Amino acid sequence: MVQADIVKRLLIETDVLLAVLNRSDPANLLARKALEQDGLSLSPFSLLEVNLLARAGKLEIKNFGGFAKDLTQLLSAKSIRTLNDRPEYHSEARRLESAFRLTFFDSLHGAVAKVQREVIVSFDRAYDRLAREGIKRLDPKDL
Repeated sequence: MVQADIVKRLLIETDVLLAVLNRSDPANLLARKALEQDGLSLSPFSLLEVNLLARAGKLEIKNFGGFAKDLTQLLSAKSIRTLNDRPEYHSEARRLESAFRLTFFDSLHGAVAKVQREVIVSFDRAYDRLAREGIKRLDPKDL
């Protein structure tokens, strides 16, 4: 477990969530370990990102209703709070996307982490570029 005095809140990024939900993902065990931490949040944009990935055919979900039910149960069982969207996330995301050449969703997740003062738990090293913005990334293997 991460010491509470070092990290107060952890923001689970979509890549970790997807690795947990896909048992054949090589990162599944590391992602499951990440969800054992206390004080977890989910970006309000992770659910949209999953939906868009599925709609674009980049993520195969055979039964979206069942998937949504399983996801709801997982979030509840792990006491993961899903954050609500806020206007300041979008203005900060636009700035981060431009300044650091992030993807649309990486900029949104980064903005949430910055505004909420949470640490991003992600396998994606793109967030490491945001350190000078006060945004910290934890790799699930380091938990």
